[in-house]
Amino acid sequence: MNHLILGLGGAGIRVWQALQQRLQARVEGGPISRRPAVEAVLLDTDARPLADNAPGWRVLGVRSMPPAAQRVLLTADGEALASLLQARTDLRSTVAPDGTGWMARLQQLGAVDGPLSRVALRLPGWPTRRLGRLLLSLHQARVRCAIDAAVQALQARTSDPTLTVHVVAHLGGTTGAGLLLDMLALLQRHPPAQRFDVQVHVELPDLDTAGDHPAPLSEVQAYAALRELQAAAQSGAFSLCFLGAMTDERGLQPRDAAGREQRLADWLFHRVGEAASASTSAAARRTGEFAAYGVAERSADRHAVRTHLSHELMLRLLAQLRYNHWRAGLGFVAHPRAGGTEVLGDLLNAWGLSEAHFQLAVPLPEIDGDALPTLSIEQEWKMLETHFVGLIALVAPSRRINELRRLFDQGLAERFRGQGIEAVFDQPDHTLRRRAVVVRQRVETSLWEDWRQGRRALHDCGQLLATVLADLADRIEPMRQEQRGLETQATVLNRQLDTLEQAATGPLQALGLLRGVRERDLNEATTLLREYALARTRSSAITLSLRLLAEVQSQLTTLQGMVDASEMAVATLAEETDVAATAALPPLNVADADGRLDTRELLAHWRTQLVTRESVQREHLRVLRTGLFTQLGEQASFRVFAQRFGEQDTCDALLGACARRLPPAALQPVVSAAWDAWVMRLHGESDAAARDLSSLLTRASAGLAWLPTVAGRDTAAVVVQDLLRVPAAPQPDTAQEAMAEASGASESSSSEDGSGDGSGGALVVERPVQRAVPALPSVAELVHRIGRVQTQVQELPEGQGELVLLRTVRGLPLQALPRVQELHLRHEAHRLQAGRAALWLQLDDHAELPELLAADVDAQKARARSVVLLAEAFGLLREDSDPVSGEPMLLHVRLDEDGFELDRVCLGRGPVEAVEQSRERVLHDLHDAVTLALQAQDMQQIHTQTALRDAMRQRIELLRSQAAPVQRDAISRDWNEAARAAMKLARQETVQ
Repeated sequence: MNHLILGLGGAGIRVWQALQQRLQARVEGGPISRRPAVEAVLLDTDARPLADNAPGWRVLGVRSMPPAAQRVLLTADGEALASLLQARTDLRSTVAPDGTGWMARLQQLGAVDGPLSRVALRLPGWPTRRLGRLLLSLHQARVRCAIDAAVQALQARTSDPTLTVHVVAHLGGTTGAGLLLDMLALLQRHPPAQRFDVQVHVELPDLDTAGDHPAPLSEVQAYAALRELQAAAQSGAFSLCFLGAMTDERGLQPRDAAGREQRLADWLFHRVGEAASASTSAAARRTGEFAAYGVAERSADRHAVRTHLSHELMLRLLAQLRYNHWRAGLGFVAHPRAGGTEVLGDLLNAWGLSEAHFQLAVPLPEIDGDALPTLSIEQEWKMLETHFVGLIALVAPSRRINELRRLFDQGLAERFRGQGIEAVFDQPDHTLRRRAVVVRQRVETSLWEDWRQGRRALHDCGQLLATVLADLADRIEPMRQEQRGLETQATVLNRQLDTLEQAATGPLQALGLLRGVRERDLNEATTLLREYALARTRSSAITLSLRLLAEVQSQLTTLQGMVDASEMAVATLAEETDVAATAALPPLNVADADGRLDTRELLAHWRTQLVTRESVQREHLRVLRTGLFTQLGEQASFRVFAQRFGEQDTCDALLGACARRLPPAALQPVVSAAWDAWVMRLHGESDAAARDLSSLLTRASAGLAWLPTVAGRDTAAVVVQDLLRVPAAPQPDTAQEAMAEASGASESSSSEDGSGDGSGGALVVERPVQRAVPALPSVAELVHRIGRVQTQVQELPEGQGELVLLRTVRGLPLQALPRVQELHLRHEAHRLQAGRAALWLQLDDHAELPELLAADVDAQKARARSVVLLAEAFGLLREDSDPVSGEPMLLHVRLDEDGFELDRVCLGRGPVEAVEQSRERVLHDLHDAVTLALQAQDMQQIHTQTALRDAMRQRIELLRSQAAPVQRDAISRDWNEAARAAMKLARQETVQ
């Protein structure tokens, strides 16, 4: 059978998401014949839950949402709504009472561009259900197209012509409650298939156990929707309407909103199952029944098991990425190795961080190409010295020292490497920064490649960078000390040259009497000038090296920040993954397992088998690691990794890859082992079986309480039916039996031939190891232990280790539901206090809906007395006589803004008759008129209250005097009580 889920509003979307999660965990990877044909059409006024990136669509990192055509966002601008209301006069009452003044109300409403609960605030007090009708009328064509697309998708998957439409909504929601009735009418007018059945699944508004109260008017609107559902049931709009509330049939087990939605998803999962739907549809039932449901299971939670193991595998991958520390018996652990020494010499030379690179003695091919560097500083000055000495040979001996000093000064300023030391070593900042960037790129490329190939862990990359930065920092102070020594040396040499130059220009040198002294002074001057030039040049070179070193430090610090950010991203994801893996574990207390058969000990065993075992883990991580870096791309870097690894898409892809390594078929042994262990407990411990079955019964209680005595007075009997689904007994494998027979025949023939002594070449057939599958107790014993009268038993497919108990309570009259009675009280209180606005709760103004429960006539009359007293005190009522009979009449005269009369409504011959014969609409109009009069006057003034009190007291005395003697006390008591309530209302006090 085909199934179509119509999710209305946020609750409908969340139920579908939970159902889709269960479907994927159970049937993914199984045979196509066992996959239920299910499609969904989701409608909402909020774009966030329908978006592709909504969190609810992610299941183990994989987004599984219906096609965009089957997710209908109901929005509208003011122009579209105005055009619709211009053409459809019957829809004008969706924005204005009786359709009057709809244009002004529509302008006040504006565009419906957000959640209906927020948009409805623009029309205070106006029910959101009517706005839902307006939006569905506007988007009716789109909704029909979405339903047709889903039905066509179902027909393409199966040849079964039957279709079951499951309409899911929350009666306390704004969108779901507003769309429900019109969606049922749409399905009636435009059948989605020739043979189809409509089933409604709704949740009643209730106080959440987390402390959240229902939204304002949600309970009142829910009761109005129930009245309309009762009318729709009589017209055959649906076959079954399943109701759910916070408490079960025993008044116990309170569930919060999320728990109720998950319970509904579990129920739908079994409704769309291959055999459950057939058995339920085969059961005789009337059209338009209200029902309750209960579901309980004893099985391994496949989704939780897969979630836990997938996150555990992801944890191992993150540990390998971060630390790459393998320990025998533990696998890749989440802490670094013991510290070791790293030889930096070759790395620094390869990365361009050696001393020669900082002295610009070694080229960087990325910048300098293959050109060799110029001569070293010593070689350069040796060449210049030779040239300068040759030049001064042509100068007079007395001037040679001076000329030689001038040439060396010229060499420092202009001749060194053709530019001078200032031009050579005072390079611009952008040039040094460019070289530093090239060095950083070298380091990052090397570290990234080492990390990608698994030669180095991410944590080791950060530690290595810290070591390199520490090494660079250790070089700074020796270089500065060396520079200060060179500057001091240059100063001393300069003074010595001054002294030598003064001595060379003395009287003896001028007379040329001491030729030997002149030659010795020239050689000494040459040596001093060479050392001076070298000191100045080396000092400038160190300044350049320090500047380059600072730029390299800045770039490597940036790189270290990228690596640290990458490690932080891995660590953060590891923490989140660890929390998710722990959350998927079964509870420590077995009593809190809520039907889960898998235990922590069982998962620990299979975690070792499927995830942490060395050969398995290494193969998993080899594939996952390769896939991760392939996804990042060839041009990835630590910056790219840090940015993308924190994104949701990357995390989802990584988790999805881990989940694909553990498909549902691979987890079947875990499910089977959990089932086998539980069945063994049933055989071994009788008290354990009683406890488990008792828990199963408790959890399968219908999620709605009813009163049997009230239900017993209804003409339709309440039918309670339990369906017990048990796995089929394992069947022997015929192929294995044939192999065993062939093996036995071969062995017997070998024995007859005399070749069975081991010396011959007899064929040895290895028989596969058979898993001992313990059988459940007999079905009769299970049914006896369950103790239900109308228990039906159904066999699940072989190998599906689970025990399911489905409880259906059909034929429930709404009057028998305590929760409906509570909603009725809220509705009655609203009707007494809201005036004419109470009529707006129903979708159709003039529809005569059946009353689910009898109204409180005494409370209505008490409220009517207060309204009549106030209306007469404010002059809204007039006494007149009937022109035909001459009898007195009490009239409600409605005036316009200018005080002219609009119409007259006869309430009866007097206040008593007006109360006794009050019609709901007339009384609501009078209530609204009184409310306007109260708002127009300052009721806090003493004289105003006194005048109001005197007018009501005068009317009460008149009524007492006109009544029969036996009724005077009762009339006085009732009308004085009404006067007290009227004064409280006038003073804006709470009226009980």
